[in-house]
Amino acid sequence: MSGRTLAKALTTTVVALAVIGSVTAWILSYNGYLPGDAMVRAWSAPKDRATDGRANGTWVVDDVAVRSRFDAVTGFGLADGQNGKELWEYVPPGRTRICGSARHADASVLLVAYGQEGGETSEPAPQGKGCATVLALDVKDGRELWTAQRKVATGRFGQGSQFLDAGGDIAVVAHDHRTALRGRAEDDHTSLRALDLRTGKPRWTADLPEECGPQQVSVGKEQVFAVLDCGGEDTDELGIGGTDGAEQMMAAFDRETGALNWNVPMDARRPLDLSATVAIESTDPLVLTVTRPSTDDTGTFYSFGDDGRPRPGIEFNRDYGAITATEAAQTAIVGERLYALAGYWQKGERHHLVTFDLKTGEEVWKESLDDPAAALSARGDRITVLGEWSTQSSSITDLFEYDADNGEELDERHFRDNVPGPMSAVYEHDGRIIVAGGDRPFTAFERW
Repeated sequence: MSGRTLAKALTTTVVALAVIGSVTAWILSYNGYLPGDAMVRAWSAPKDRATDGRANGTWVVDDVAVRSRFDAVTGFGLADGQNGKELWEYVPPGRTRICGSARHADASVLLVAYGQEGGETSEPAPQGKGCATVLALDVKDGRELWTAQRKVATGRFGQGSQFLDAGGDIAVVAHDHRTALRGRAEDDHTSLRALDLRTGKPRWTADLPEECGPQQVSVGKEQVFAVLDCGGEDTDELGIGGTDGAEQMMAAFDRETGALNWNVPMDARRPLDLSATVAIESTDPLVLTVTRPSTDDTGTFYSFGDDGRPRPGIEFNRDYGAITATEAAQTAIVGERLYALAGYWQKGERHHLVTFDLKTGEEVWKESLDDPAAALSARGDRITVLGEWSTQSSSITDLFEYDADNGEELDERHFRDNVPGPMSAVYEHDGRIIVAGGDRPFTAFERW
């Protein structure tokens, strides 16, 4: 064999080996088997028992992950060596059910509520026997710290569970003795009551503005916020509750004294009636999502200054795509910025990662994602996105990290193990990604 022929053969062999090596490396990387490129499962909590699907929420507090369902509240260990082990469980007494929970578990205290539920929607529990007992649990060990009774009119569940919250050293509970569908009752007293978060000792009582009742409450660093139903004429002729002409308002109270700081319309241009869906997304700053029934499930993010002055709204659906704000882990708020996954259609569903300035309502930056996105979470200066491998699949296979300031991609990794779904929340704890949902309460993944 001549030298030229030998050189040509060697070159061909080297090229072939390089191609094979590149393809092999890509396959290993794509399937999560290449160091520095992978996400591997660290542990999974014990498999869930059967349920009717009614869950109230999940939280990660220090080294404990907590999940609340209608039948129990359970804590799982996150510390080294615990690997999602069940640490404690609280089961409501008798035939009562967990029917509400606080958005925040502050100072390692979680607030839940339980009560007796009627057998049918039209057959509520006896007067005052509904979701009436508030319970404070120590997140570390599930110990019962205190209980308190809240004033309710009926036992009909399904009217929303955000009537209590915790923040700093206080628990705030909304008391509402109107009928279940916001009609008037003989005793229509409504108020917000603050208690010491660790002991349950009363701190203050705030009377709500006249003809207003609480729909939701959330505790911020300086103020307590409440979504209120105000005004309207009684239309309770059939005894089923209801008002005509009522409007939803936003109110803020001093967290130290309960004094009313301000009370403003939800929308300064047109009244927001009771058929609209409102959710408090953040308290510092105050951000709401508002969906009107006539808008085909599209809506607006409303933001307010500390003095109640409204800021420009951010629409769910614009040229950046459609934000499904009502689904879990689609948005995150850090400081004065809103991060969101906005879907659009291009040979299947795809997403943009979009960032908005809450003070101005303007778009700051937008990053086109190569794959469809399932969820995001925010950690300080980084945004983490969980991606699906194609527009035809809902299997989560990829993790991407972006610089929160400018959208620059900082990391890309691939999951070796299946990510359970559907997800109800995504957390980050000690460098691990913790997914809530699926047939197990929590599953943790770590970088490899």
